[in-house]
Amino acid sequence: MLLLTGFEPFGGLSRNPTGDLARELDGSGVRGAVLPVDYERIGPALAALLSEPWDVVVLLGVAVGRAAISLERVALNFRDPQRTDNAGAAPSRPEVVPGGPAAYFSTLPLDDLHARLATDGLPVEFSLTAGGYLCNTSFYLARHALEATGTPCGFVHMPPTPDLALAATPLPFERQRAAVCQILEVLTGA
Repeated sequence: MLLLTGFEPFGGLSRNPTGDLARELDGSGVRGAVLPVDYERIGPALAALLSEPWDVVVLLGVAVGRAAISLERVALNFRDPQRTDNAGAAPSRPEVVPGGPAAYFSTLPLDDLHARLATDGLPVEFSLTAGGYLCNTSFYLARHALEATGTPCGFVHMPPTPDLALAATPLPFERQRAAVCQILEVLTGA
């Protein structure tokens, strides 16, 4: 069974395509879940989801201003104190997990995912880190929780959809859905 997460809307956005993708793809071997954009609630929400055994965990987030699907390489043990969540709160501390490792690498087959998406003509790139906001927080928390089990886990940033008007070259929702389906096919061997 594969866990696929997205996020609720944030920062004044009317919707978040990653939350829509998680809801739409929920079912038949995939559990889709929408995470809160809230520093206090994201940990418990992820812990509840990760208490179940998963074959693979894929976390999605929207990256304002990006024009390509970004395969994130690294989750940092860092939260940007300048970024407030949907509740208007800044993180209570800069570390995601006090005393945790400085970073975790993605354990998804990023080269295979990149090749598949590029072959199908989708805009794709590698990205060094998932940033310092809740996307990175979710990625770090998931990798930290799954480190002992060896469950493959990684994060993918999607560009905005055209209706959000936040990128010079947005990616329509239908193409985002196709991209996520291809990622899931690579990861499940389907």
